[in-house]
Amino acid sequence: MAQGWDFDPSAFTGKVEEDVGKHLRIISMALLTEIVTRSPVDTGRFRANNQVSIGSPDYSELAAVDTSGAATIQQGSAVIAKVKPFSVIYIQNNLPYAEPLENGHSKQAPTGVYANSFHGVSQAYK
Repeated sequence: MAQGWDFDPSAFTGKVEEDVGKHLRIISMALLTEIVTRSPVDTGRFRANNQVSIGSPDYSELAAVDTSGAATIQQGSAVIAKVKPFSVIYIQNNLPYAEPLENGHSKQAPTGVYANSFHGVSQAYK
């Protein structure tokens, strides 16, 4: 005789979605913080242009500067807080010199920013 479920398996679907959303926010915040922290600071414009969007990329460039990174993390955190489970979160920098910086053209970040940040966070959340 086959054993039945003691409870309806669909009852925990909401819990799974809740957990996915929570982990998505935690990992995204860790990645944003790592990116901002690793960003080279001359004027603070590159650091301020690490932008977060949900569902589609944001290709804008900001005139803002943020030498400490606090405002950038706070703005990104506000976006990440609104994320729904299974969303795609984009963290990007659209300044013309972002790609050369990623390729090591900065003494402050000789091995780049984004790839190193991704590697560190992905290792921490295996």
